[in-house]
Amino acid sequence: MVRTIGTTAQRRWEEHASWRGAVQLAELPGGQQVWVISGYNEVTALLADERLSLDKRHSGGGYAGFALPPALDRNLLNMDGDEHGRIRRLAVPAFSRRSTESLELVVRRIADETFAALAESAGETVDLLDRLCVPVPALVIGDLLGVPADLHPGLRDAATAMVTFDAASKESGRRLGSAIGWLTTTFTALIDAKRAEAGDDLLSGWIRAADDETLTGDELVSLAFLMMLAGLENAVHLCGNLIAALLGSGGITATDWAARRRDLMERANPLPFAIRRFAVTDLTVGGHTIPRGDTVLLSVFGADSDPARAGRPSLMFGRGPHYCLGARTADLIVDAVVPEFFARHPRARLAVPPAESAYRNSWRAHGLVALPVVLDA
Repeated sequence: MVRTIGTTAQRRWEEHASWRGAVQLAELPGGQQVWVISGYNEVTALLADERLSLDKRHSGGGYAGFALPPALDRNLLNMDGDEHGRIRRLAVPAFSRRSTESLELVVRRIADETFAALAESAGETVDLLDRLCVPVPALVIGDLLGVPADLHPGLRDAATAMVTFDAASKESGRRLGSAIGWLTTTFTALIDAKRAEAGDDLLSGWIRAADDETLTGDELVSLAFLMMLAGLENAVHLCGNLIAALLGSGGITATDWAARRRDLMERANPLPFAIRRFAVTDLTVGGHTIPRGDTVLLSVFGADSDPARAGRPSLMFGRGPHYCLGARTADLIVDAVVPEFFARHPRARLAVPPAESAYRNSWRAHGLVALPVVLDA
């Protein structure tokens, strides 16, 4: 019997542990068939295997992910080989020019400003997703990209629409479509403005790189959109899941955070699978043949919780040529938000029982829809 991949966040680790030990044919909630591979050794090898492609053009008609406008579709999460290598090679230096120290200063400044605004609601019940977990990553990424301050409200609204998307809600789908349209228009206009007057930001750095090699307008817009989509979703839900879990267990001190950080981060990981891949040839894994064109999902949860991992690195940010460009930024955001929240609000408590916390109805990303918390006075 073909199993259906679940959408319940609270059971995600147990479910993915149950996939381990074999290659299994499964079904998404929408009915599309996919192959699930779980197990640290298998997932580690396949994350860097050229026989699995991220390019939708290799799909045989199964699940292929979001349908995006052309200006956004040719991004690094839909490319392989020389095409992917060319754009990543041009994109990386703009990240590298920012030292960890200068990037940390940006993150700390934005986090401090957000915490100062949050302090005005002391003694009240607030949605920490809306007041803390969304704005800090959204404004950090906006700052890195060079988004002007007057566009920050729109950036926050678009970010909220993306990270709270519920596939079962038509209204949520409409908000997501509007957010994608706003981001496409905004980034296109920003790129035109920065061609005329460059700054010290990622968009300007990418434009300078494009002067030396061919980097199209669509590729520039797609890079900016990818920063928002991938960077936001991971950082927002990591912060939300971590704070929710820690509030449910009595909080955490700075010393305990330093000691438990790795395990807590992995447990709060909102993305159970690596991005979908397609077999470019008939592929044999664990005695099973995966036909060319079929969709493959690599279970990061299953791999990271596999006893065979034996202390080896987590796969939550990927491995190989598709290792997450924004991993360092996500780490800095989490460190600026989570332990600092408990330092500033040591007696904060969840406004609802943990079992009643509202999570997105999604198999692809397990994050909260809201995080109602009573702040200490």
